[in-house]
Amino acid sequence: MSLLASLQSFLDPWLLFLSEDPLLRGVQVALLLVGALVIFLVFYTTRDMLLRTHSFWYMLFCIVLVAAFPGVGFLLYLLIRPPRTVKEREVEHMVRGLWEEQQKRRSGQQGKGGKDGRREDVAKR
Repeated sequence: MSLLASLQSFLDPWLLFLSEDPLLRGVQVALLLVGALVIFLVFYTTRDMLLRTHSFWYMLFCIVLVAAFPGVGFLLYLLIRPPRTVKEREVEHMVRGLWEEQQKRRSGQQGKGGKDGRREDVAKR
């Protein structure tokens, strides 16, 4: 019982913000949960935009969109956000460059006399 009494004495100042009416208390709790969801969506959007673009104005527009219209704004954000992160685009660019370089090497080896450049590499080793 002492644990319950100490917990109640700890929560008393915080429970003053809630109404005595159960219906109004339910509305207050629902508003608290909706507020927490809106804060989560704004923080998620901010983190996601920092990973996806370097444009300040685009970031600001998306964050304001989600903050002003939490549910619909977040769905709109999911439609207009860049499909890949900055890091994914950089990796794709590097892989494409390596692939093009490899294709140039293969075409250069095939032009030197063999149909299959890989056989010549194995023979040279």
